[in-house]
Amino acid sequence: MNKRLLLYLFIGWSSILGAQAQYDPLYNQYVFNQALINPAYNGAFDNASVTFLGRAQWLGIEGAPITNSLNANTSIFDNKGGVGLSVIDDRLGVSNTTEALIAFSYKVDFGDYRLAAGLQGGVVQYRYNYADLNMEYVNDPSFIPADENFVKPNFGMGIMFYSEYYYAGISIPRILNVEVNDGVKESTRYRKHYYISGGIVLPLSEILKIKPSTLIKVADSKISVDINATLLIKEIVWAGVLIRNFNSYGVLGQLQISDRLRIGYSFEIPSTKLVTNQWGTHEIMIGFDFAPLRSQILKRKYF
Repeated sequence: MNKRLLLYLFIGWSSILGAQAQYDPLYNQYVFNQALINPAYNGAFDNASVTFLGRAQWLGIEGAPITNSLNANTSIFDNKGGVGLSVIDDRLGVSNTTEALIAFSYKVDFGDYRLAAGLQGGVVQYRYNYADLNMEYVNDPSFIPADENFVKPNFGMGIMFYSEYYYAGISIPRILNVEVNDGVKESTRYRKHYYISGGIVLPLSEILKIKPSTLIKVADSKISVDINATLLIKEIVWAGVLIRNFNSYGVLGQLQISDRLRIGYSFEIPSTKLVTNQWGTHEIMIGFDFAPLRSQILKRKYF
């Protein structure tokens, strides 16, 4: 009976997928690397950076979201511009989305502040593997949708105003709505998201700094709000808390092992009834920073 219920839930979710928008993957550790949500971030800090991020949401629930991403970016043109590559793989139930995006940014200095504008473009592959479902309890084969596999282009843009200790940004990582001609009346499946982010680093003592930050995401008339506060200890250890829509709470941290290597982890758990059926959401992050070009400077960054 449980298998039958799970099957019908998956099929029901899949059949209405065309009538409802899907949303961008969630992240917690964007507070340490915003290249995945704002193309203007690529090359922002006059060095080169490679960051891997892995996220397992609602651990213990079959078919729950799993997201892996890799971003590599560097400053170019004597630090007046930047270029980056992002590869993102997002899985949810029978769906699998893989995208590759190339970003370019241009920076203008205003004293101690900078204004960066970025554009990105690439392709996204969407796959729906209905054959992965257990068909044992389905009497009518026509009830099962056919597998889907298609590729669509997309592009995005963003701006960021920042200094060493402050940032504010606005971005639309994917501007094009994705439509699928599958016979569904409302066939738009993926809608564009608007991101507004901001944060500031404040000194508390010689060894302590605090960074409050926020992220507002708007998609399809729905608003999501993140509130974060992270404490930096001796320029080495970050430790913080996060609140998402006041119904999900978590902790996050980052360890600056050296000037070149940093690792991070976050744990998040909802306050809804879902909390009793899963083991929370876990994220790991590994970042490498280096300065291969003569014009680049290797220095630690706060966001």
